[in-house]
Amino acid sequence: MKISSWIGVSLFLIGIITLGVSGLMPLYGEVESNEILLIVKIGVALLIIGAIIIILQLSLERYKEMKKIKEEIPEEDLRP
Repeated sequence: MKISSWIGVSLFLIGIITLGVSGLMPLYGEVESNEILLIVKIGVALLIIGAIIIILQLSLERYKEMKKIKEEIPEEDLRP
């Protein structure tokens, strides 16, 4: 995996962990709803950014592979 894929996956996982922590915070002490809402917003933002990075990386890899395959196969073989 490329470094950008690892960054996307790590951001996604950090977002999941952040959302889990925000759900468990009220069990361990008095926490205001504003603090929980802020942590949920940060977790969702990290999830979205990580997912976008992963989707873009996979799309670029697929595009490069398709371009490579089209260059290897002559046009005559592609026509019915």
